[in-house]
Parts: sequence; structure tokens; C-alpha cells
Amino acid sequence: MSKETDEQKRAFQFLSEKFCTQKTFNKEEFRHATGWEPVTFNTYWSKQFKTLLRKDQTDSYRVSEVFRRFITWEKFQTHVTQNRSVATDYTTLSYENVILFEFFMPLTNEGYLRTVLDSLFYKDSIISRIKTISKKKLHSRFERIKNENNKDYFERICQWLSNRFSGYSISHVSGRFRADELKSMHDVYKNNQERSRYIIDETTAIVRFIFPCGQKEPNQFLSSSNYFEELAFGTESENAEEEADLIRWFFFNLFVQSVVEVVNGEDEIWMLESGMKNKLYIWRVQK
Repeated sequence: MSKETDEQKRAFQFLSEKFCTQKTFNKEEFRHATGWEPVTFNTYWSKQFKTLLRKDQTDSYRVSEVFRRFITWEKFQTHVTQNRSVATDYTTLSYENVILFEFFMPLTNEGYLRTVLDSLFYKDSIISRIKTISKKKLHSRFERIKNENNKDYFERICQWLSNRFSGYSISHVSGRFRADELKSMHDVYKNNQERSRYIIDETTAIVRFIFPCGQKEPNQFLSSSNYFEELAFGTESENAEEEADLIRWFFFNLFVQSVVEVVNGEDEIWMLESGMKNKLYIWRVQK
């Protein structure tokens, strides 16, 4: 074993022990345990070790969860012989307020649903939908600037929507539903003889939209520091309620109307709103 490999091994043993105990240490303690000279150690520190650590206080560190990726000597040695970063520095954008909408409907509608929702990724489609809203209602919700022409007005609406409506996600869940009023097993069996369905197994498509509201709070996430406490306790954004009302209004006019139109004919369509407001909407076919 070469001298360099021996020092790498001591570094691995030191970090392994600190990872298991989660005890803090300072930079000099780490260097002393490895046996490296300051210049050599600083090179390893900046290129290989720093991203494995989380700063606990001004001069102390803990081994972070990233170390799990190098928990064996073989993996650790591969890491220290390569110049690469394993933990990324992020700029976080946190919002104190959020609206979440979820549609629940049979999976058979997914294809039609994707088609109509995907069309709303395009400016011309958005403008076409906006023009179906009465001018009086639109102007009352999205105030027009003095001397603003139609083109600039619709462009400003599209920009506002672009900053908030960026996409959706669809997940599939298996469910079982009672399709009639509560009955005894005997009555259900009798009805089965008449080919009527009582318990239905159905795969449901859940379409989810997430909209942040209010001003975002930027934070710098350095992979070697502990910033989570600061991120968890932010400040309430002003005017979030006003913006939420406008998001909700546009969402119903652009998205909800499109969804209800394309899946027309289902017995029931459910939409759950959560976040700033908790509310369940049900569209039920009139009988």
C-alpha cells in the first residue's frame, strides 16, 4: 500500500466513524487523522471531501448523508481519485402559500384529457380561451392599463399565466366503489343475477396542478451547510390571497371548463382543492 493510499484509508476510517456517530469535528482534526500535509489536505478538501460534509457551526462539520454513496472503501477510493462533485449547490425558491387542484376521473378519459390540457401549453390556444370570457368579467379580474391596446393586454395576461401555469402531472390509482345505495349481500346477489353492478373496480386517473402564490423567497443552498431551519420558517407573503383568487378564477375558466367539457358524460367528476383553501367540488349528471 502506497503512502497516499494509506492516508486515503485513514481519511475513510475517520469519516466512517464520524458518519456512524454523527459527532462534529473541525478541519484540523480531520487533517491530523489523515496524516496529510496542509497543502495536500486542502487539495483533497476542496475537490473530494467538502461535498461529503455538512457545516454544523462556524468551524465544525458533520458527515452528510451523501457519504452513504461511498460507504465501502472501494467506492470511497474511487471517489477520492476523481475530481468530481457529488452534492449540488442549489438556489431554493420557497413559497409560504400554495394552491393544489386534483381531478379524479376514470382512466378511460386520460387520452382526451391530455389532448385538451396539452393544447393549453400554447399561447394561441390560451388567447382563444381567454377571448371566450366576457370583456366585462375579464377586465374586472385583470385590470386593463390605461391606453393599453388589445394585443398588449392579452400579451400581459399570457405572461402572468406563464409565470404560474407551467404544467400538470397524472398518476394512476386503483380503487373500488359502491355503485348503488347500501344493500345486503342477499340483495346484491339478487341484483347480480339481473346483471346490475354493485361493487366496481376501477383505475382512476388523478390530474394534479400546483400553483405557488405570493412572493417567492430565494435562499442559497450550499451542500456543505445546514440551511433547512431557515428555509422552514419563512415569512408570510403579502397579497397572497388576492393572487390566489385570480389564479383560482383563471384556473376555472381555462382548465376546469376544458376538463369538464372533454370528459362530459361521466356520472361524476371530482376535484379536490387544498392548500390555502380546502374544498371538494363534484360535478354530477342530472337524472
